[in-house]
Amino acid sequence: MTTDSAEGTISAFPGQGRPRQRIGNLLAYLTTPLLVVVPAMLVRAGLVDDGLCLLAMFSLLLGAAAVHGVNQGWHAQLHAGGLLSARTLTGRRTVDLTQLKKVGCLEVSGRGTSAAWLVLTDVHGTRIIIDKLAGGKGTPDAAVREALLKRSGSPVLVSGRAAERLRVEVGRGWGNRLQPGRSLSNPLAAFLPLLLALVGMPVSLGLLVLSLALGNVF
Repeated sequence: MTTDSAEGTISAFPGQGRPRQRIGNLLAYLTTPLLVVVPAMLVRAGLVDDGLCLLAMFSLLLGAAAVHGVNQGWHAQLHAGGLLSARTLTGRRTVDLTQLKKVGCLEVSGRGTSAAWLVLTDVHGTRIIIDKLAGGKGTPDAAVREALLKRSGSPVLVSGRAAERLRVEVGRGWGNRLQPGRSLSNPLAAFLPLLLALVGMPVSLGLLVLSLALGNVF
């Protein structure tokens, strides 16, 4: 239990928020197909102009944003027993740092600005995307690093970027508790925005054409 001056007593337990997380993720994954089909059906019914089908062109981007938004945590707090809880769009969610399954790092860079989040997933399937603790108390990095170094159960998959940020070593083979997770190489990561644009543009145009076709515009 942790006491917060604004919220009173906050309870946290392993697996907290998992059922609502599943529902939120399902809705987020449906964003792209819904933005393709629903405008088309409204156009076919004559209720709106075919310009609404342009939503299909941005459906991939909006779908990715929805998945990120559903799993992003705010006002994160550390609790006794190695628990970390945070507010999410689907309610309070708790990750058990002592039972982590995957640790990743999500980075977004722009002109003169950058942002990075840890992506934490435990054995219960609970996931939180987080960058800092509530009240300006820094980041959860120290607590996550300590939990990884003390890990004694099944191996944890840690991406290269996450390992670099947390200053931990990963290795392959039996006996290594920290196994390398999926991670982009630095050259590939540098060209990732361009690669996504090259792949995303034709796919987005294809979804637009599909939505117009479903709306019987052609």
